[in-house]
Amino acid sequence: MKRIILTVALSTLAALALWAQETAEKAFTQLTWIDANVEGEYSQARFGYDKSTFTVVRKRCETLPTDHPCYDAENTTDYVLVGTYQNASMTSPIYILYTPGMSADPAFRIVEESGRTLLDELADELCIHASGIIYMAGHTNKMINERRKYTYTAGHVTETPQPYLYAGIKGKLRKPVTLYSDRTRGVVVANLPVGYEVEVLLSENTEPLAEELPKHYLVRTAFGLVGWLRLTDEDMYYLNPVVQGLGYMGD
Repeated sequence: MKRIILTVALSTLAALALWAQETAEKAFTQLTWIDANVEGEYSQARFGYDKSTFTVVRKRCETLPTDHPCYDAENTTDYVLVGTYQNASMTSPIYILYTPGMSADPAFRIVEESGRTLLDELADELCIHASGIIYMAGHTNKMINERRKYTYTAGHVTETPQPYLYAGIKGKLRKPVTLYSDRTRGVVVANLPVGYEVEVLLSENTEPLAEELPKHYLVRTAFGLVGWLRLTDEDMYYLNPVVQGLGYMGD
Protein backbone atom coordinates (compact mmCIF):
# COMPACT_ATOMS: atom_id res chain seq x y z
CA MET A 1 0.00 0.00 0.00
CA LYS A 2 2.84 2.42 0.84
CA ARG A 3 4.43 1.73 -2.55
CA ILE A 4 1.11 2.51 -4.31
CA ILE A 5 0.69 5.79 -2.41
CA LEU A 6 4.30 6.78 -3.14
CA THR A 7 3.87 6.01 -6.85
CA VAL A 8 0.70 8.10 -7.03
CA ALA A 9 2.38 10.96 -5.18
CA LEU A 10 5.44 10.95 -7.45
CA SER A 11 3.27 10.81 -10.57
CA THR A 12 1.23 13.76 -9.33
CA LEU A 13 4.36 15.76 -8.54
CA ALA A 14 5.82 15.04 -11.97
CA ALA A 15 2.61 16.09 -13.72
CA LEU A 16 2.39 19.31 -11.74
CA ALA A 17 6.06 20.11 -12.36
CA LEU A 18 5.56 19.66 -16.10
CA TRP A 19 2.43 21.83 -16.05
CA ALA A 20 4.30 24.57 -14.18
CA GLN A 21 7.21 24.35 -16.62
CA GLU A 22 4.86 24.95 -19.54
CA THR A 23 3.39 27.96 -17.77
CA ALA A 24 6.56 30.00 -17.20
CA GLU A 25 8.67 28.92 -20.16
CA LYS A 26 5.84 29.62 -22.58
CA ALA A 27 5.21 33.00 -20.95
CA PHE A 28 8.86 34.12 -21.16
CA THR A 29 10.25 32.57 -24.32
CA GLN A 30 12.79 35.39 -24.73
CA LEU A 31 14.74 34.00 -21.76
CA THR A 32 17.15 31.08 -21.71
CA TRP A 33 15.91 28.20 -19.52
CA ILE A 34 17.97 25.56 -17.73
CA ASP A 35 17.61 23.04 -14.92
CA ALA A 36 18.42 24.80 -11.68
CA ASN A 37 20.48 21.93 -10.31
CA VAL A 38 24.04 20.91 -11.17
CA GLU A 39 24.25 19.82 -14.80
CA GLY A 40 23.53 16.12 -15.14
CA GLU A 41 21.78 15.80 -11.76
CA TYR A 42 18.02 15.37 -11.43
CA SER A 43 16.18 18.63 -10.90
CA GLN A 44 12.48 19.33 -10.66
CA ALA A 45 13.00 23.09 -10.87
CA ARG A 46 13.64 25.39 -13.84
CA PHE A 47 15.49 28.69 -14.03
CA GLY A 48 15.24 31.38 -16.71
CA TYR A 49 17.62 34.26 -17.36
CA ASP A 50 18.79 36.94 -19.79
CA LYS A 51 22.29 36.25 -21.10
CA SER A 52 23.23 39.95 -20.92
CA THR A 53 22.93 40.12 -17.12
CA PHE A 54 23.32 36.58 -15.80
CA THR A 55 26.31 34.23 -15.65
CA VAL A 56 25.53 30.55 -15.15
CA VAL A 57 27.63 28.66 -12.56
CA ARG A 58 25.61 25.62 -11.42
CA LYS A 59 28.06 24.32 -8.83
CA ARG A 60 27.36 22.93 -5.38
CA CYS A 61 28.26 25.44 -2.68
CA GLU A 62 30.89 23.23 -1.02
CA THR A 63 32.84 23.10 -4.30
CA LEU A 64 33.11 26.89 -4.67
CA PRO A 65 36.34 28.75 -3.81
CA THR A 66 36.57 29.18 -0.04
CA ASP A 67 36.53 32.98 -0.36
CA HIS A 68 33.31 33.01 -2.39
CA PRO A 69 30.30 34.57 -0.57
CA CYS A 70 28.23 31.42 -1.22
CA TYR A 71 30.86 28.90 -0.11
CA ASP A 72 29.50 26.44 2.45
CA ALA A 73 31.82 23.67 3.58
CA GLU A 74 29.02 21.56 5.09
CA ASN A 75 26.16 22.40 2.68
CA THR A 76 23.79 20.08 4.52
CA THR A 77 20.82 21.30 2.50
CA ASP A 78 22.47 20.68 -0.91
CA TYR A 79 22.46 24.25 -2.17
CA VAL A 80 23.69 24.95 -5.69
CA LEU A 81 24.93 28.32 -6.91
CA VAL A 82 22.84 28.67 -10.06
CA GLY A 83 24.70 31.81 -11.06
CA THR A 84 25.38 35.53 -10.75
CA TYR A 85 23.12 38.44 -11.72
CA GLN A 86 24.44 41.96 -12.32
CA ASN A 87 23.07 44.69 -14.55
CA ALA A 88 24.79 47.92 -15.65
CA SER A 89 23.44 49.94 -12.71
CA MET A 90 24.80 47.57 -10.03
CA THR A 91 28.21 47.96 -8.36
CA SER A 92 28.16 44.40 -6.99
CA PRO A 93 26.38 41.20 -8.05
CA ILE A 94 23.70 39.15 -6.38
CA TYR A 95 23.71 35.36 -6.31
CA ILE A 96 20.85 32.96 -7.01
CA LEU A 97 20.93 29.66 -5.18
CA TYR A 98 18.77 26.56 -5.50
CA THR A 99 18.15 23.49 -3.34
CA PRO A 100 16.06 20.41 -4.21
CA GLY A 101 15.13 20.29 -0.53
CA MET A 102 15.34 17.53 2.05
CA SER A 103 12.06 15.92 0.94
CA ALA A 104 11.46 17.18 -2.61
CA ASP A 105 10.86 20.77 -1.48
CA PRO A 106 12.64 22.85 -4.15
CA ALA A 107 13.55 26.37 -3.11
CA PHE A 108 15.39 29.39 -4.48
CA ARG A 109 17.42 31.87 -2.46
CA ILE A 110 18.80 35.23 -3.54
CA VAL A 111 21.73 36.65 -1.56
CA GLU A 112 24.08 39.62 -1.92
CA GLU A 113 27.87 39.69 -1.55
CA SER A 114 27.65 40.34 2.18
CA GLY A 115 25.73 37.07 2.58
CA ARG A 116 22.45 38.82 3.43
CA THR A 117 19.43 36.94 2.12
CA LEU A 118 17.11 39.02 -0.04
CA LEU A 119 14.57 36.33 -0.95
CA ASP A 120 14.10 32.72 0.14
CA GLU A 121 11.02 30.88 -1.16
CA LEU A 122 9.84 27.44 -2.14
CA ALA A 123 9.33 27.35 -5.90
CA ASP A 124 9.42 25.05 -8.90
CA GLU A 125 10.48 27.85 -11.22
CA LEU A 126 12.23 31.20 -11.02
CA CYS A 127 13.33 33.58 -13.72
CA ILE A 128 15.05 36.96 -13.61
CA HIS A 129 14.90 39.50 -16.41
CA ALA A 130 17.66 41.95 -17.32
CA SER A 131 15.61 44.71 -15.67
CA GLY A 132 15.60 42.96 -12.29
CA ILE A 133 12.02 41.70 -12.54
CA ILE A 134 11.69 38.25 -10.96
CA TYR A 135 8.89 35.76 -11.56
CA MET A 136 8.34 32.70 -9.40
CA ALA A 137 5.92 29.77 -9.63
CA GLY A 138 5.34 26.59 -7.69
CA HIS A 139 2.90 24.27 -5.94
CA THR A 140 5.27 22.85 -3.31
CA ASN A 141 3.80 23.34 0.20
CA LYS A 142 0.99 25.39 -1.33
CA MET A 143 -2.64 24.80 -2.32
CA ILE A 144 -2.21 25.81 -5.97
CA ASN A 145 0.57 26.59 -8.40
CA GLU A 146 1.20 30.13 -7.13
CA ARG A 147 2.59 32.76 -9.48
CA ARG A 148 4.33 35.72 -7.88
CA LYS A 149 6.27 38.74 -9.15
CA TYR A 150 9.18 40.51 -7.43
CA THR A 151 11.50 43.38 -8.28
CA TYR A 152 15.16 43.72 -7.36
CA THR A 153 16.29 47.34 -6.88
CA ALA A 154 19.03 48.91 -4.78
CA GLY A 155 19.70 45.94 -2.55
CA HIS A 156 16.08 44.99 -1.95
CA VAL A 157 13.64 42.47 -3.36
CA THR A 158 9.98 43.52 -3.09
CA GLU A 159 6.86 41.63 -4.10
CA THR A 160 4.25 43.14 -6.39
CA PRO A 161 0.89 42.94 -4.54
CA GLN A 162 -1.92 40.94 -6.13
CA PRO A 163 -5.54 41.12 -4.92
CA TYR A 164 -5.99 37.41 -5.68
CA LEU A 165 -3.86 34.58 -7.02
CA TYR A 166 -4.76 32.98 -10.34
CA ALA A 167 -5.60 29.27 -10.02
CA GLY A 168 -6.65 28.19 -13.52
CA ILE A 169 -7.64 24.67 -12.47
CA LYS A 170 -10.21 22.83 -14.61
CA GLY A 171 -11.69 19.45 -13.79
CA LYS A 172 -14.59 17.35 -12.60
CA LEU A 173 -15.68 17.53 -8.98
CA ARG A 174 -14.71 14.60 -6.80
CA LYS A 175 -17.02 15.75 -4.02
CA PRO A 176 -20.32 17.65 -4.00
CA VAL A 177 -19.82 21.36 -3.27
CA THR A 178 -21.78 24.52 -2.63
CA LEU A 179 -20.81 27.90 -4.06
CA TYR A 180 -21.69 31.07 -2.16
CA SER A 181 -22.12 34.73 -3.10
CA ASP A 182 -19.58 35.84 -0.49
CA ARG A 183 -16.29 34.44 0.69
CA THR A 184 -17.40 33.84 4.29
CA ARG A 185 -21.19 34.12 4.11
CA GLY A 186 -23.98 34.99 1.70
CA VAL A 187 -26.60 33.18 -0.35
CA VAL A 188 -26.14 29.91 -2.21
CA VAL A 189 -25.15 30.44 -5.86
CA ALA A 190 -25.13 26.76 -6.82
CA ASN A 191 -25.11 23.23 -5.41
CA LEU A 192 -22.90 21.06 -7.63
CA PRO A 193 -22.73 17.24 -7.70
CA VAL A 194 -19.81 14.84 -8.07
CA GLY A 195 -18.64 14.71 -11.70
CA TYR A 196 -19.72 18.26 -12.52
CA GLU A 197 -17.05 20.20 -14.47
CA VAL A 198 -15.81 23.45 -12.94
CA GLU A 199 -12.98 25.94 -13.25
CA VAL A 200 -11.22 27.24 -10.16
CA LEU A 201 -10.47 30.82 -11.18
CA LEU A 202 -8.91 32.59 -8.20
CA SER A 203 -7.53 31.98 -4.73
CA GLU A 204 -7.51 34.41 -1.86
CA ASN A 205 -3.97 35.71 -1.50
CA THR A 206 -2.08 34.93 1.70
CA GLU A 207 1.58 35.51 2.53
CA PRO A 208 3.98 32.77 1.35
CA LEU A 209 4.29 30.09 4.07
CA ALA A 210 1.52 31.75 6.11
CA GLU A 211 0.27 29.76 9.10
CA GLU A 212 -3.23 29.55 7.63
CA LEU A 213 -3.63 28.03 4.18
CA PRO A 214 -6.19 29.70 1.89
CA LYS A 215 -9.56 27.94 2.04
CA HIS A 216 -11.64 30.19 -0.23
CA TYR A 217 -11.62 29.93 -4.03
CA LEU A 218 -13.65 31.64 -6.73
CA VAL A 219 -15.18 28.97 -8.98
CA ARG A 220 -17.00 29.14 -12.33
CA THR A 221 -19.70 26.61 -13.20
CA ALA A 222 -20.11 25.11 -16.67
CA PHE A 223 -23.06 27.47 -17.18
CA GLY A 224 -20.95 30.48 -16.21
CA LEU A 225 -22.14 31.28 -12.69
CA VAL A 226 -19.39 32.36 -10.31
CA GLY A 227 -19.30 31.78 -6.56
CA TRP A 228 -17.02 31.17 -3.61
CA LEU A 229 -15.98 27.62 -2.68
CA ARG A 230 -15.15 27.09 0.99
CA LEU A 231 -12.86 24.12 1.66
CA THR A 232 -12.96 22.13 4.88
CA ASP A 233 -9.82 20.79 6.56
CA GLU A 234 -10.57 17.39 4.99
CA ASP A 235 -10.53 18.96 1.51
CA MET A 236 -7.06 20.48 1.82
CA TYR A 237 -4.80 17.49 1.06
CA TYR A 238 -3.90 16.96 -2.61
CA LEU A 239 -4.64 13.21 -2.46
CA ASN A 240 -8.22 13.92 -1.30
CA PRO A 241 -9.15 17.04 -3.28
CA VAL A 242 -12.45 18.57 -4.31
CA VAL A 243 -10.96 18.81 -7.81
CA GLN A 244 -7.60 17.52 -9.05
CA GLY A 245 -4.87 20.17 -8.74
CA LEU A 246 -6.41 21.97 -5.76
CA GLY A 247 -4.75 20.78 -2.55
CA TYR A 248 -1.76 21.13 -0.27
CA MET A 249 1.26 19.67 -2.06
CA GLY A 250 3.48 18.91 0.90
CA ASP A 251 4.38 16.48 3.67
